Amino acid sequence: MPSSNYEKAMSQAKLPYTAVARTSQEMSSQHVRFAHEQHLSEAADIEESELFNMPARRTDTMEGADNDALYYAVSLGARRRTRKGRVFWVTVLSLVIVSVVGMVWLYFDGISWMQRSKKRNVILMISDGFGPASETMARNYVQQINDLPIDFKSPLDEILVGSSRTRSKSSLVTDSAAGATAFSCLIKTYNGAIAVAEDKLPCGTVLEAAKLQRGMYTGLVATSRITHATPASFSSHVTHRDMEDLIAEYQIGNYSLGPVVDLMFGGGRCHFMPNTHANVSCRMDARDLWSEAQASGFHTLSTRKQFDALDAHGAAKSLPILGAFAPSHMEYEIDRDAATQPSLAEMSAKALGILDAATKKKNAGFFLMIEGSRIDMAAHTNDPAAHLRDIIAYWDAITVVRKFVDEHPDTVLISVSDHETGGFSTAKQLTP
Repeated sequence: MPSSNYEKAMSQAKLPYTAVARTSQEMSSQHVRFAHEQHLSEAADIEESELFNMPARRTDTMEGADNDALYYAVSLGARRRTRKGRVFWVTVLSLVIVSVVGMVWLYFDGISWMQRSKKRNVILMISDGFGPASETMARNYVQQINDLPIDFKSPLDEILVGSSRTRSKSSLVTDSAAGATAFSCLIKTYNGAIAVAEDKLPCGTVLEAAKLQRGMYTGLVATSRITHATPASFSSHVTHRDMEDLIAEYQIGNYSLGPVVDLMFGGGRCHFMPNTHANVSCRMDARDLWSEAQASGFHTLSTRKQFDALDAHGAAKSLPILGAFAPSHMEYEIDRDAATQPSLAEMSAKALGILDAATKKKNAGFFLMIEGSRIDMAAHTNDPAAHLRDIIAYWDAITVVRKFVDEHPDTVLISVSDHETGGFSTAKQLTP
């Protein structure tokens, strides 16, 4: 075969021209030599189809190619197929090993690692009995007495994103028990229900889930009795809100789940005291839950002096803490004696400091519920001055918590109201 045909065949086979050389001047006995070291990687890329699936018109050209060249090309194709098979099975085996190791790690440690990597603090603030008309009144009052711009925004206005629906299943008018259960259990229930469903069976609360499933520290802060409807709906399960003696038992851990609240600040000391202490007790029996709480490990507080003495880092080592600073509800903000009772903002700040210190080196954060309780009670008694002052006190607490959130970006703040109270409305202007 002419040399030109041979070279043309090799060119069409996409072999690099520099990879072949004729070793003899005799055309009848051509030999092909491949420069292995220089062109091995290029030769390995030759596809079998390029050598054996060529058009028919080229077949006669290839017939004259030296047998050594054809054998070498076939060998390259075989080696390529072998290498592809080896790579495939190595890849499959590697994937299987990685998958098995991953599943074992996930089962034994992966879940806790993911939880640690997503450490969060959750602060739920509830302005009890507080609606849009009340916010408008308070905003206008503060703007007027402080000569602020007409477009002044309250601390709540600045974070407003929407509204919530807490409708009771038994009434068009929702009470604090049904409203708080909507938040704590994510269900609608009847008025008076404390973390129980319509069938009066208990529902798991977000506070219990935070404590028992996520290992978070938990806290309740309120200006009502700590056994009142809203804090009770996160820490107990009773069929009616007036069962505060039993609610107090739940709160110190005297039920099947054990203690789930690490910190409580508020009023309501009377439901923890035996009825043998008539001047300080409102219990129907002689159980001394205050002493029982102390015996089970609670650090108890009842005075402003004890509250002020609490150091966040030291108190974090003293959890659980029960602070009840009034026999019943704490005073309205307008009547509060700062020397005897801390404000809602002060209790919120102290609780945040303690829970933050307690979780500083932990894998989980904390859940804290803060309630501006007496906004509602002032509206019930149609006392606009007390209503206004407790709204502003709630704003002060919001400011404290927002500052904490700014300093701790792993914290979620939710502020919401459970219902409105008293049908409060702004007056109609009758004259120009």
